[in-house]
Amino acid sequence: MLHPTGGIIPEEHLARLTELFTRIEGSSKPLSRVCQEAEFEFNSLVEKIHTEKVQPEFKSVTFTAFLSYVRNYCRTRAYKEGRPFPCV
Repeated sequence: MLHPTGGIIPEEHLARLTELFTRIEGSSKPLSRVCQEAEFEFNSLVEKIHTEKVQPEFKSVTFTAFLSYVRNYCRTRAYKEGRPFPCV
């Protein structure tokens, strides 16, 4: 579902989600305004993708399940890219 070549989610969204995820999860100040804004943008983008791309094709995939999948995908991608990520 989240494969950058031929998947339903564009690569630029996957890259942005991974960037935001590492900002959120890797933050030493998770309650800071910057971190909260990154989390809001991350969740908003995931919700938009779920509504526009996932739900029409995969009606049984709930937002909660999709959000969990995206978070796991971003965690794995950040690790593979060698990003500084203290939670891995």
